[in-house]
Amino acid sequence: MFDFELFAATFGAMLGWPGVFYLLSGSVIGMVFGAIPGLSGTTAIVVLIPMTFGMDPVPAMLWLASAYGASTYGGAIPAILINTPGEPPNAATIIDGYPMARKGQAGIALAAAATASTLGGVIGLLITFLMIPVLSRVVMAFSYQEFFMMALLGLCVIAVVGEGTLLKGLAAGGLGVMLSFIGYDPLTSVLRYTFGIEYLWDGIAVVPAIFGLLAVAEITDLLVEQKTIMEPDLEESQDGQVWEGIKVTLRNLPLVVRSSAVGTFVGAIPGVGGTVAGFMAYMQAKQTCKDSEGFGKGDVRGVIAPEAANDAKEGGALLPTLAFGIPGSSAMAVFLGALTLHGVDTGQDIFVTNLDVVYMLIVALLGSHMVAAVFGLSLAKKVAILTRIRPALYGPAIFVVCLIGAFALRNSFGDVVVTILFGILGVELRKFGYSRIALILGLLLGAMAETSFRQSLMTDRGLAGFVTRPISLALLVLTAVIVFAPYVKTYRQRRRKLVGEA
Repeated sequence: MFDFELFAATFGAMLGWPGVFYLLSGSVIGMVFGAIPGLSGTTAIVVLIPMTFGMDPVPAMLWLASAYGASTYGGAIPAILINTPGEPPNAATIIDGYPMARKGQAGIALAAAATASTLGGVIGLLITFLMIPVLSRVVMAFSYQEFFMMALLGLCVIAVVGEGTLLKGLAAGGLGVMLSFIGYDPLTSVLRYTFGIEYLWDGIAVVPAIFGLLAVAEITDLLVEQKTIMEPDLEESQDGQVWEGIKVTLRNLPLVVRSSAVGTFVGAIPGVGGTVAGFMAYMQAKQTCKDSEGFGKGDVRGVIAPEAANDAKEGGALLPTLAFGIPGSSAMAVFLGALTLHGVDTGQDIFVTNLDVVYMLIVALLGSHMVAAVFGLSLAKKVAILTRIRPALYGPAIFVVCLIGAFALRNSFGDVVVTILFGILGVELRKFGYSRIALILGLLLGAMAETSFRQSLMTDRGLAGFVTRPISLALLVLTAVIVFAPYVKTYRQRRRKLVGEA
């Protein structure tokens, strides 16, 4: 039962002293960690946890949740400006965010991302706690078959919405899945495709691969062509772009709500991750919005949808984390550890014995979204100037930061080599029109797809489970619709053209 007095007291504690300090400092730390490729909100939580030793659980959760809540918008900044997501869930923002920066609309994209992130976070938390009875039953109904179909759906979505043709998108995604097979077999622990190289035992690290495919490849292209991020023949003024970004987001409020609902649902499913949420929200935006031909070429709605879903997913991820002790994401796994360290047991009893901690997590996430929006909107015009600067002045610095970030992840020189090799691969993929995002998503979801598929075959139902389980069958039908819809649309357009000519 909702305790209004306790919720109001918790909200007041956040706005009092030292609560406001934890809120502001945590939000700033989270934005910085999110904006630096290689770091993330999860890393920010890990760094802050030792500093919370000795603190009461409520202020400790305020600090940690504030850092994480603001990190998602931080990850959108490099995604829009330099075509590199600060965190993997921001990958979908690249599809339209970076083309907007190329067209001189970086300020609009950054402001829209900040507004959508804030609204998405608020809506996601509201949806979660209004729909707890329904969501909890759906989440518990997911098994191996559903996890495989979610992974397959994510791969097909990016193949359809990514750069290049559908077949090239599927080919790039398939290559990513193949690369994900390198290393230990997840079920038998047998080494595969390592060629005697010890570094490959744990597989290809995703973050260095992202650095190479996106950041290094993009900076290389800019340096070779000697052009700024913004097209040189454009003279767009940054004045008014921030307000335009806010207004266009509010005009698309129904899209924000739909994307937030998608993000909340996907976030509530443990193990699926925010990357799938972002791409699924992007796909539904492209399919439901009018005049969708501009998606992928710099349509602001392609920024609004994934950013709303990215923040809304954390509301969904709170549900299995708090109610069942099952982390809905990697960040929630760290939160789970932090709760345990502070003597807070998760499960249904947390809503009775530690309701103040639950409320603080909610208000801290809400507050951090507000703080991130204020900082993001105030800085949008200033950071957008990067799109006008010659790449020779900042390109080498970004290249070095990517290499240092790759090395710092695991103190491994092998990660640096991966960054460079994938940078070369990224240049070639872009040259021939293959989707780099599809390859990244294949690398991210390949292990999940393989493990879930093989575990499905080991159950009593085997392959039949994919069509006899209602949720799995629904996801299978949705995947088929997504894959074949472009062909049906093209066929209808050609038919109309022929009828018109006749």
